[in-house]
Amino acid sequence: MATSSLTSISGITTGIDTKALVDAIVAQKATGMNRLQAKKDLNDKKTAALTAMRTALTTLSLSMASLQDKLNSRTVTSTDTNNTNVTATATGIASGNYDISVKTVATKGRLSAALDPVTGYTLSVANPGDSTLSPIFTSGTSATFAVQGTDGVVKEITLDASSNSLNGLRDKINASGAGVTATVVNVGKGSSPYQLVLTAKDTGTGKTGGVVTLATLSGTVAASLGIASGSYGAPLADGTQTIVGGVTSATSGANATDADFTLNGIELTRTTNVVKDAVDGMTFTLKQGNQAGTTTLSVAPDKAGATAAVQDFITKYNQLMKDYHDASTSTKNADGSINQAPLASDSATRAMMGNLKATLFGQTAGLPGGATYKTLPNIGISTQADGTVYLNTITFQTAMTNDLASVQRLFTFAGDSTSPAVTVRAGGSKTVTGPIDFAITKDAGTGVLWGTLTRNGVTSDPIQVTDGVLSGTGDFAGLSLAVGGAGSGTITLSRGVGQAAKDLITNFTTPGSAGGISSILDSIQAQNKSLGSQIQDAQTRLNHERDNLTKKFAQMESVVAQMRAGASSLGSA
Repeated sequence: MATSSLTSISGITTGIDTKALVDAIVAQKATGMNRLQAKKDLNDKKTAALTAMRTALTTLSLSMASLQDKLNSRTVTSTDTNNTNVTATATGIASGNYDISVKTVATKGRLSAALDPVTGYTLSVANPGDSTLSPIFTSGTSATFAVQGTDGVVKEITLDASSNSLNGLRDKINASGAGVTATVVNVGKGSSPYQLVLTAKDTGTGKTGGVVTLATLSGTVAASLGIASGSYGAPLADGTQTIVGGVTSATSGANATDADFTLNGIELTRTTNVVKDAVDGMTFTLKQGNQAGTTTLSVAPDKAGATAAVQDFITKYNQLMKDYHDASTSTKNADGSINQAPLASDSATRAMMGNLKATLFGQTAGLPGGATYKTLPNIGISTQADGTVYLNTITFQTAMTNDLASVQRLFTFAGDSTSPAVTVRAGGSKTVTGPIDFAITKDAGTGVLWGTLTRNGVTSDPIQVTDGVLSGTGDFAGLSLAVGGAGSGTITLSRGVGQAAKDLITNFTTPGSAGGISSILDSIQAQNKSLGSQIQDAQTRLNHERDNLTKKFAQMESVVAQMRAGASSLGSA
């Protein structure tokens, strides 16, 4: 007698391959579910392609940002080949030479107190951490000190029995927020080799003429420390507190000094050795004084860096376009069927890539009429017959030599002003371009500066200048102007094709942007969620169908077997 189960049908009785028949019926009914699965699989490929595209676009945008920086960077060559006296960096300034000679560098005030006549050392103890063997105050239960760094701020420190040691005084000073750093130094000589040294946190003379002071305000202090008593004196004109008495760096250590140097024949002083305000866009680092002679620093555009940055951008752009072509071009299989590319029917990405190419190879918006270069092909960046972009290095570097500012305008948001009172700091992705008139006035009563902006005959409401900056609103949103005082004139704003491409990429890749990659991915995710539910429901129905068919064929086998058994019995009779 034939046997059957829900998972296997022998078909021995009828001779019918019932399993194959069930499989064929179920496969026929699974056609709709397979179409859903194919759509979901394509969506998964589309998700992967869009995610890769977003990464590539972001990388391209970062490459453009690096290019913008490189166009603004400068090389500095020095006649001081060993960088002994001075080094410098420069950004965004015109080419030229700067002659500098360093007389003195800025130093920090250092206090070691007066020499003890017996030991020959000061502020010294045998054991800096032992309040019994080497106490700071020798009578009473506490002692109070005043410490003042070159910043002019006075801090009071009180020692009690728990901190009555040189280490305790050091820790109290460092925790006080005073403008000095306290350290305990082992000078390695004598029976009391440990000293307290106070060093100003900042270089330069500051508010105290370079003096660091430590004084005892109350309590009896061990004489070997060399800390004299002191008191508060009359404040200076700027309000800086003074200390009368005590021990100072002037007599016990070394006062701070300012940097003293000449730049193009002009003598300058600064409180720091890193000088950023002598020449706008240039930073000098003074390293050693007493210079014999002069160091000449030559500033020039960083052609090599800019060329490498342009080539990097072009390489990433060409790779992006190739990857998009591969992800959007369907192919034909050997059997003639179409292998659909994941982005073949995606209109949003197709529009984005078209806009990106059109933007890069279009004309910069808002350029002054006399601009030397107006498009990328003008400076050696052009499209070849196969669609890839190519850089003519000689043409590009020649353009940098001839008119660097015009080259920069092709890649950045830029602004020129007819008045020294106003300069353009930055612009946003939606800031208008072209000529804009401005008027800056000063309120006679409050001294506050107010500004208005006029474009195409329409004038903005007055905008208050805050901390020297006027921030535009409305059509001027994102515009930031540095304002030095009252005045009027015209600024001309331009948005280079490089910056416009960056803005386009930002809008397409930023989460939440309408029509951007994130919104497309969100839509695909929602669609796949629905498809997944439909596929699961369809699979459940097919499983039920398979079970029902299996049962019916099993019943059929059983009936046929019974009929044959009955016929066999009749034949035997």
